[in-house]
Amino acid sequence: MIAHKGLFSAPSASTDTEMFAQFCELYRQRQDALNLIKQLIQMIKAVQRHRGMSMALLGGNTLFREEFDRLQLQLERRLMSLQTFAAHTNQLLSERDQENLHSAWVTISRDWQQDSVIDNYELHCHLIEQLLGMLATLAKQLEQPVSTLVNSHPDVAVVNVDGTSYPNRFRHLEVLHFSTRLMPSVVEQIGRIRALSTYAAAIGHCDSHHDGKLRYVIQCTRVNNEKLRHQAKRLEGILEDDIGLLGQLKSYEIKLMFLLNMVESDVLHGGKITTDSNRLFSVATDIIDVYLHVIEEGIQLITRWHEEDIENWLQSS
Repeated sequence: MIAHKGLFSAPSASTDTEMFAQFCELYRQRQDALNLIKQLIQMIKAVQRHRGMSMALLGGNTLFREEFDRLQLQLERRLMSLQTFAAHTNQLLSERDQENLHSAWVTISRDWQQDSVIDNYELHCHLIEQLLGMLATLAKQLEQPVSTLVNSHPDVAVVNVDGTSYPNRFRHLEVLHFSTRLMPSVVEQIGRIRALSTYAAAIGHCDSHHDGKLRYVIQCTRVNNEKLRHQAKRLEGILEDDIGLLGQLKSYEIKLMFLLNMVESDVLHGGKITTDSNRLFSVATDIIDVYLHVIEEGIQLITRWHEEDIENWLQSS
């Protein structure tokens, strides 16, 4: 895609021109990838809410109806916007990926009221998995800083408060992994808990099939949240205040444990469920929204570093 390391070892007027042309192309591709990542995150958020609300509606909770109708229209527009933008980004998202997204959304949105609740759930999960896969693929293209690719500006190190140095490249990779893989995975697990528990509370009981799915996703959430906690603590030491919401994750981890315990005691107890489905949806949504804000801050930081990397490259050329 871009020139390999060492390509520009014999500078001249023509090689300088070629270097800047390739540099500008790389810059454009990076900006396009970041813009697509931001759109995918918003798509994931909207599809997750659509899943939770549609399952609540299928369970008989009609209080979500008005917001659900607005969300459905918004999702149509988001998908069209994503496809239009992707069409002008040199195949960062393949035509096949775009067609699969469109087909998955049509399957979900068409006559969803007639679907069984488990089909509704699985179809939404499949679409979100596609979106998460695209997010990870785009993030992989951002792993190497511009300066490393064009081999004209060496990586520098951040000096931590304890005096140790930490290369910018490693810092970049850790934030990228945290924001595009680890946190989105945990958010999706919480979104599944929200959907399944809201539906069970809406109908007043949890059958064995939904019980098994809920217990499994709660177990996965506990395991991955432990990884998230350790990585967030690590990033706090590396980034200082670059992601301001990192510090809030500690208090929201307590809220997450409260949610998991509430679902286990109030939904998975094997008897009639009296917990308000709206409350379950609200508690889970509060956590999800904060986690998504942390993801957005991480992407904003990657974007800022991208701009700084380019400025450093230009000043060193």
